[in-house]
Amino acid sequence: MSENNVRSSAYTEDDLVIVDEVDKWLKGHGESRAFLARKTKIPSGTVSQILNGKYPSSPTEQLRRMQQALRVESERLADGPVGYVLTSVHKLLHVVCDRTRKNASIGIYCGYVGIGKTKGCKEYTATHPQTVMIESSPKMTPGVMLMELLSQLNVPAPAGLDNKFRAVVSALKGASYLLIVDEANRCNADTLEYLRRIRDMAGVGIVLVGTEKLAELIQPERGQFDQVRSRVGMWPATVKKITRDDADELARAALHEMGDLSDEVLDTLWRYCDGSARVLMEGFVPNIRDFFAGQRPLRPEHIEGVARDVLFMNVPGRRGGEK
Repeated sequence: MSENNVRSSAYTEDDLVIVDEVDKWLKGHGESRAFLARKTKIPSGTVSQILNGKYPSSPTEQLRRMQQALRVESERLADGPVGYVLTSVHKLLHVVCDRTRKNASIGIYCGYVGIGKTKGCKEYTATHPQTVMIESSPKMTPGVMLMELLSQLNVPAPAGLDNKFRAVVSALKGASYLLIVDEANRCNADTLEYLRRIRDMAGVGIVLVGTEKLAELIQPERGQFDQVRSRVGMWPATVKKITRDDADELARAALHEMGDLSDEVLDTLWRYCDGSARVLMEGFVPNIRDFFAGQRPLRPEHIEGVARDVLFMNVPGRRGGEK
């Protein structure tokens, strides 16, 4: 903390130590105070006031939240980034997105939970210009959806639902945009109808991504969403799981620091994950790193121990208590 700042008398010596630690961490990692505000859910103005030494009351509680948030972030960074693996799930999704953009149609991509649909959507969005991704909230209304689109397109939001709709159409028209709506099965009927009209009037492609419930929603002929279904240009079969090759590649990439993974270890991981990228990447990988970091070689009994003692899996593919 700069010595030129006037320190509030509410700060203890411990508080000042934490302030300096936080400032050094942010500078050392090239992060802003806005980043810290997002991580701690403390208003950015309050974060700046505290770190400038000008908070009028005791900042101890907020500083401890900052310290804890940065400690967790340091642990994540120490684990190292997991390289992106283009799985078969993602390859198919990318084909749907590319063709839907080219044909300015509607694409449907359905898959069971845990196969990595959202990860694939985010990767496609990050690597393909003029792609906008919306992560649907439960029963997302047209107004919320239009506000999200306007925000991502950097277009001021006018008053009134129809004016927002027309502003979105104007911003998209004449360009090669693709809109991806993740968890589209959560959108209400009016929202899907607005998306259809955006596609018709702006001439852009829209990919609706969701679980098998999305297929159940749109598939019936002469149903409520018949007009959406009639504009679908590509709709592959619902994807139920990642492949064994996908699982092996994900495991190797995520656990590369543990050396070559034996066939027996990969077999054991596959038996427990049973085609779920989520179980593998969010269940096994972080726990293997936590409990067996630095141990080589990784052995099947290590996987069994994580499954039994941490994830409470009684038999491969089932969690404790499931039948």
